Amino acid sequence: MKTLYMSLFILFGFTLVAQSGEDMYPFDQAFQGMFDYEEPWYIPEGTPPAPPVPLDGGLTALLLAGGAAGYRQYTKRKG
Repeated sequence: MKTLYMSLFILFGFTLVAQSGEDMYPFDQAFQGMFDYEEPWYIPEGTPPAPPVPLDGGLTALLLAGGAAGYRQYTKRKG
């Protein structure tokens, strides 16, 4: 009997919410227009290209360490 009452309560709850006409997603109003892209007023023209960025020491060390670890795994599996 409890399950009957609970299922009827849930059923009527869903129908009341569906008929209320309120927004089902209340957080959409909070984020509305947040990610809209606006055209900039001024677009600079004739700017120089970005300078080339060299690899710094930390990134080079990571690349070398990864290569060494990969070579070690390769030699383990090879023989």
